[in-house]
Amino acid sequence: MLNDPLHDTSGLRGARARAGRAAAANARPRDPQRIVPPLLYLPVRLLPDGSRIAERLRTTDERVALLAFTALDRLVDSCGASQAWAVVEVVALDALQAEQPFDLVAFDPDIPIELLEGGRLS
Repeated sequence: MLNDPLHDTSGLRGARARAGRAAAANARPRDPQRIVPPLLYLPVRLLPDGSRIAERLRTTDERVALLAFTALDRLVDSCGASQAWAVVEVVALDALQAEQPFDLVAFDPDIPIELLEGGRLS
């Protein structure tokens, strides 16, 4: 789990929300034979109080997608080298879901360039 308490980030609005819906809609469909590693890399947003929240985006059908990467290089390739991140055990996703509700996990999603600024998610 993240070392800080996680906070709800519902209410994504504006261009970021519209672009986020498109990004999460491009998430790969769930493959029943997909191998998920025991650890995931989550892009996080640093808050002014020093805490961190996991990045989530809305899909085109209004579901909330948690962004999760199966390798750090995939996170960096998709989100940028300046993106803050946290390592989370897969078994901790239920606790994270309780604190920051999401409808699906988008594994290794391609993030549209319009969502990036300064080498990280904007």
